[in-house]
Amino acid sequence: MRRHKLLVLILLVFFGTAQASDKVLNRTGLPTAMQDFDHYQNQQFNPLFDAGSWHGYLLPDRAEFAGTFPGPLLVFEEYSLYLADALERFQIRDSLTGEQFDLARAQLSQSSGPGQLRQTIEWKNLRVHLDLYFLNQYDAIVRYRLENTSPKRMQLEWHWQGQLMTSWDKRQTVAQRFPDWQTTLSATPDGIKVAFSRQRDILNLMTSGAASYQIIRSLPAQTSVQDKSYQSEMRMAPLAAGAGTVFYSIYRYQLTNDVPPHVDVAHLFARAEELISKNQLRWSQWLAKLPATALSTKAFETLIANWRAPAGKIKHDIVVPSTTARWFNGAWAWDSWKHAYALAAVDAQLGKNVMRAMFDYQISAQDPLRPQDAGMLIDTVFCNQDAARGGDGDHWNERNSKPPLAAWAVWELFQQTKDLNWLREMRPRLEAYHTWWYRNRDHNQNGLVEYGATVHPIHTTKDGQLRFKVKLPADPGLPACRQQTDGMYDCAGISAYESILAKRAYQQLELPVQEAAAYESGMDNAARFGFIDDPALQRYADQYYQGNLARARIDWQVRVFENRDAQGALQGYSINQESVDLNAFLYQEKMLLARIADALQDRSAAHQWRVQAQKLKLRIQACFYDAKTGFFYDRQIDAKPENQIGNACQGTLLSQRGRGPEGWSPLWTGAASKAQTKAVMQTMMNPREFLTQVPLPTAALSNPAYDPESYWRGRVWLDQLYFGIVGLHNYGYHQQAQRIQQQFMRGAMGLQGDASIRENYHPLTGRTQGASNFSWSAAHLLMLERLSQKPRSYPPK
Repeated sequence: MRRHKLLVLILLVFFGTAQASDKVLNRTGLPTAMQDFDHYQNQQFNPLFDAGSWHGYLLPDRAEFAGTFPGPLLVFEEYSLYLADALERFQIRDSLTGEQFDLARAQLSQSSGPGQLRQTIEWKNLRVHLDLYFLNQYDAIVRYRLENTSPKRMQLEWHWQGQLMTSWDKRQTVAQRFPDWQTTLSATPDGIKVAFSRQRDILNLMTSGAASYQIIRSLPAQTSVQDKSYQSEMRMAPLAAGAGTVFYSIYRYQLTNDVPPHVDVAHLFARAEELISKNQLRWSQWLAKLPATALSTKAFETLIANWRAPAGKIKHDIVVPSTTARWFNGAWAWDSWKHAYALAAVDAQLGKNVMRAMFDYQISAQDPLRPQDAGMLIDTVFCNQDAARGGDGDHWNERNSKPPLAAWAVWELFQQTKDLNWLREMRPRLEAYHTWWYRNRDHNQNGLVEYGATVHPIHTTKDGQLRFKVKLPADPGLPACRQQTDGMYDCAGISAYESILAKRAYQQLELPVQEAAAYESGMDNAARFGFIDDPALQRYADQYYQGNLARARIDWQVRVFENRDAQGALQGYSINQESVDLNAFLYQEKMLLARIADALQDRSAAHQWRVQAQKLKLRIQACFYDAKTGFFYDRQIDAKPENQIGNACQGTLLSQRGRGPEGWSPLWTGAASKAQTKAVMQTMMNPREFLTQVPLPTAALSNPAYDPESYWRGRVWLDQLYFGIVGLHNYGYHQQAQRIQQQFMRGAMGLQGDASIRENYHPLTGRTQGASNFSWSAAHLLMLERLSQKPRSYPPK
């Protein structure tokens, strides 16, 4: 009876998962090079990854490749590269009759679903089913199910062949690009093995010398290897008329030589069906917790495809922004908070680990490199740390942090699990992070915080001076500036920087602290941080200053403050603007820390957090809102001591740099007044501002720097769209929120079909932009799908 129930469960899981697939993602394709890039430098196609794997597979898009799973796409520490077009092509022959089962004459049907790829190849006398699943982070398994549909016995001979990719990209071979890199293909008793020699090209390919890829078969075969190609022969036992049989191949990818005992190959083959059923059950349980829409399934599949198990310096599971995008095989802080929030209702344990991966590297007071940043969460975590930490990675980033949304995700995970131990684990970490902002990013100590940068070799000389570069028509005559071969001057010091700004005649200015501060905001090149291209700046000058470019440039200049401790030691930098979104996020975090304290029965701390939150809420309403234009802006401040008085609003609003999504951040966090929200809502719903075909772009149409081809100056990003929609719901504007959401869903290309979810979308055409298979877009789509089922009401609790 128990076996019968288990069989019924397995069938329900299988058919339930198959029904849910509905081809929400097109997983067909055939790569032609290791770097098979599209216009945005994404690896083409959407391979299936699962279980934290670092390797993924496709379905063939050509009949002659039937029976293969093209690829694999391997993540070489920080870069995803195709190892082959299809590494396990086969031919079949019946040795009793001599019949050759020609793939060109077969019927092929194939499909992809959550966690699986399937093919059925059918001839007159033979049917072959191939199913690919992931068993763990190392191993994918292919199940071959054979059916002899003829009236006679068969004895099948299998011939496999494959070749490693020889093209690096459309211009170079692998040998030309990496003449010293060796990919050694060898035969093993049960298949083949590819070993990779050490290669440390930090912008293209990183291997340690220990990585390997294997094909391991459950039936013995004779294999021969010639350079980068192989052939394997296998003769099966006779197959009676009408009978069937099953065998398996395992595809194993290891970044190191360490493989846990539980992935012993013999053990995996012996338990293959049980493990496949567990895979299907896992997916069935996940899908049961999702909104019953194809878009929710696609969004969740995208998150799982970007899930990486621990490796290298990554200590817990992460969800990378995009496995297929060139630069995104690591974890970013605020991306991780969004991924964890979306995962909370489906797989809370995975969501917790995604957060822990970033908190593993929270700076402590004992840190040998930057103890002054105790409590800070760094921007990115990758397989390899940077040179300052003893590694050779280029993407590990401690130049800046990211917006404080960690408590938002922690609380959502608690809401889904009611796990008080989770709150006990995270509370001191969250409080240390919250305190860091006020200690290291509030230059005038007035309780309103700025984005900024850490003390870092890119920002700071060895003797503690600010670094920057400038291009001038003539020698600046400053001893702190040295001319470089590219015509730029490499300069040091705040006074030198102020002198250059005063001259206004510079042709180009590169300020690493400004770049890091924008990174810290998450809006990398947003107009509000002074970023504007030359043609747009000239148009701005023509409109406001009779074409005077030098005068116009003043409105876009960014100054730098050095933040020092009581002993005068440099702690880091702030730029000269208090940011509305940062302070709105910190208001929300105070409220969430109060809830966490309540849940842990710490009433005194909860009361103190709420008092702080209420005070900050009133200051946000007073200091960042412009009644004349009905919108929230950042506030520009200066460093003069006489302007650092109590709680007064200092400086001026940066309204001249135009409107962006930071203006509705107080709506999302509940920090705006009702009257302010009404005015902001009207701007959001204005077709000449934000109600574009795909609504809520990252710069209003009226913004002087608006450019929908630029990263954060006009494209539509899903997180800012979500914040805007929820912000309107928070204050009772449900109809407007629903209109924006519906307009986005209709206008964004590919959302309702089987194309990948993209990083951002063109506000006027809906055209896809940026990275493919983008996780935070997927995360916010899941949030929006849930929101459609249960709109929120003002005020946020």
